[in-house]
Amino acid sequence: MPAIVRDIFENYVKERFNLEDCIAVNNGTSALIAPLWSMDLQPDDEIITTPFTFIATTNAIIIAGGKPIFVDIDPNTLLIDVDKIESSITKKTKAIMPVHLYGRVCNMDKINELAKKYNLIVIEDTSQSFSAQDNQNRFAGMMSDCGTFSFYKTKNISTFEGGMICIPKNSKLDSKKIRSICNQGQDGRYNHVHIGFNFRLAEPLCLMAYEQMKLHMTGVKSELGLRGPNQGHYPKVVYEQPAYKSKGIIGDCPIAEEIAKKIRNNEKI
Repeated sequence: MPAIVRDIFENYVKERFNLEDCIAVNNGTSALIAPLWSMDLQPDDEIITTPFTFIATTNAIIIAGGKPIFVDIDPNTLLIDVDKIESSITKKTKAIMPVHLYGRVCNMDKINELAKKYNLIVIEDTSQSFSAQDNQNRFAGMMSDCGTFSFYKTKNISTFEGGMICIPKNSKLDSKKIRSICNQGQDGRYNHVHIGFNFRLAEPLCLMAYEQMKLHMTGVKSELGLRGPNQGHYPKVVYEQPAYKSKGIIGDCPIAEEIAKKIRNNEKI
């Protein structure tokens, strides 16, 4: 299938959501890694996020060279508690990575306000919330410097594997650099200006995503939130995972820990 299929899909998303760029990638984890890589993080650079998420969120931070800093969640929404973020910001903080879980949308006005105050990047992990909107009808993943999405088979839009990076206009991130990173760091054929990887989404899967967005958005929206805490997501906060414990990655988020414990015990949330 010709590469132009990927271009058609990316341009469709870019125009539909009025973006600077859309980059189709091979999965939601790649979607997270690429913009973080583009920031050229140093070993002590900190990224604020939630511990109550799938581990790909924080793995991406670590792979990109950063350090995850965990902020507790709101007990009602189960999303990052925006009123607790500011106290975790230090001179080493480079970005905030909110996660829109279960089709629920974080308080992006407050997060963007903090980002502006402290000159931080905001990357929205929107893997579970494509097409979700806030109370001002703004789309999750389209309200900051970057939004990342997953098209895995359990998501409300699926190509079995896949994802995309959406970069809104006026983003502080370099969209050309992110696109280059997703294509082995190339800027022109065989001219590699960045360390990158093959994060490209295969053209047949681009076509699947394109057709769903064009023809089946009612069905896509209807599946928002079908997989939540009462379906077992998530029984551990990420810093309680063995891989993190072995590396001394810690957190102190009692509300998230309590919710995870209830999920492990099959208690209704």
